[in-house]
Amino acid sequence: MTNDETTEPSAVEIPKGDSKRRPRPRGHVMLFGTWCKGCGLCIEFCPQGVFEADEQGRPVIAHGERCTACHWCDMHCPDMAITVRRLDPEEVEELEELSELAEQGALPVGGDL
Repeated sequence: MTNDETTEPSAVEIPKGDSKRRPRPRGHVMLFGTWCKGCGLCIEFCPQGVFEADEQGRPVIAHGERCTACHWCDMHCPDMAITVRRLDPEEVEELEELSELAEQGALPVGGDL
């Protein structure tokens, strides 16, 4: 060890192990297909990869559960064909419960609740 180096801890202590991450915000995305002309901006630039192209190259919501309500897509859509709404924590909890039930096969087929 040289004279310039010290053994003192850094000024900012970084906790290790049990650090809880804040839950990320969640959003609900709606795409109005009749308004969309298929430019693909949402597919290319969504930071979470919510959109994918269908067989005609037009956007579809493939991974809506990834949406963090950043509003990139609805702010940049030239056709105003996308809306995003930030979900409340209660809504997120309900969606997670429904997702778990769906994985267990406990929900009726066809979306009828």
